[in-house]
Amino acid sequence: MKSKLSLLLGFGCYSLAATQFCYATESENCLSFLPGRLNQNLMIAQKVAEKHQSTTYLLPATPATTQWGIFDKDQPPVLRIKSGDSVVIETDAASDNQVVPGVSINQVAKMNNAVPGRGPHTITGPIYVEGAEPGDVIRIHFNKIMPRPYASNNSLPGKGLLPEKFPDGQIRYFYLDTDKMQMQFVPGIIVPLHPFPGTIGVARAESGQFDTVPPGKFGGNMDLPPITQGTNLYLPVFVSGALLGTGDSHAGQGNGEVNLTAIETAFSELNVTIDVIKNKNLEWPLAETSTDWVTVGYDQDFNKAITILESQTTNFIMQNRKVSYDQAQKLMYRNWNCPVAEVVDEVNGAYCLIPKDPNAAKPAPLPIKDNDKEYVTYAKNPQAIQAIKDATWEMITKISKLKDMQQIDVYSLLSLTMDCRIAPHYQGSDYEIHCMLPKSLWVKQK
Repeated sequence: MKSKLSLLLGFGCYSLAATQFCYATESENCLSFLPGRLNQNLMIAQKVAEKHQSTTYLLPATPATTQWGIFDKDQPPVLRIKSGDSVVIETDAASDNQVVPGVSINQVAKMNNAVPGRGPHTITGPIYVEGAEPGDVIRIHFNKIMPRPYASNNSLPGKGLLPEKFPDGQIRYFYLDTDKMQMQFVPGIIVPLHPFPGTIGVARAESGQFDTVPPGKFGGNMDLPPITQGTNLYLPVFVSGALLGTGDSHAGQGNGEVNLTAIETAFSELNVTIDVIKNKNLEWPLAETSTDWVTVGYDQDFNKAITILESQTTNFIMQNRKVSYDQAQKLMYRNWNCPVAEVVDEVNGAYCLIPKDPNAAKPAPLPIKDNDKEYVTYAKNPQAIQAIKDATWEMITKISKLKDMQQIDVYSLLSLTMDCRIAPHYQGSDYEIHCMLPKSLWVKQK
């Protein structure tokens, strides 16, 4: 087995013992990583006060604790915790931490295509949660999220929402100012950061190795922007211990992630507390912010994903508000606020924000033309995926002309910042997608 110390596939590694460069094909000259599992007794963080009954564990990203692009319920856990324990998780960048500044789009494509059925994500885990059994739910509270100081965004050839428009692809790298929580896209364009895990999920019930790209009821590559610091994520459990893994760490993302990727980074700290909720009926993942509940829907067919989302939202309102199906539907449409999560992961997804306050103000109608705060595009079509394609392409051409930018650069910017939302959909009507781009991204240069 080749050493994972190689910085690039087939390029080379550093021999720490000899302090000289050596090629990966000469692995006998390279220092290999320590084999075997880490000693869990040496992964415990010191307690601030003895009165705390739970334990906090430190889970670094190493070859012993990460996997590249695969979910597998038979993979041995790298950590075992109890309900109520916390874990300070470190994550790596994509492709075994090899998508880093200096790596070209052709090299990224080569790595991604090297092994059929393997996703690009580097996953830290799995974590075994004692007491979690099928039919239960685990609650993940995000205590703190801190990204590393750089990130990438790429549109691979043949991938993304508009592959025919951008056949050559592109990769860009960025410095992340984690003090100001912002990054410069280009001089004069500043993007706010809102870190969240693009991929976080439990093991599915089926045996075998599964690509990390498509999300599902187990969570996974949901690309769900609301699950930021201070929020909760609820995941149904399908196997003993849940077997939680996370990666694909984002410093920010637009609603839609249209060019394929977000502000792709790694987390120096993803600090979570995990609790087991016994015998809780939950079909799909559910998130919770301070003001809203967040339901989701995912499917290869974007129309079906929206149908699933509507069903999940109606059912949640029925249970949460103790109302009838008809009343729940009326409440859903009254409070309809449903962004696109992603349309680039083989399985497409969307989510709805359900206000916790029953007296919350009704959301404003989605705009159909530019206003003081946003550039706006709008499209409708019997196929929701075509509607978002049309709205995205219109935004690309609009911003390219207005701001004198290359279309592929606009495509990248939209993937990081554009807010695409679904209008309320009624049976027999077209799907309407409204996409908004904040004008505040453009700042005066000093």
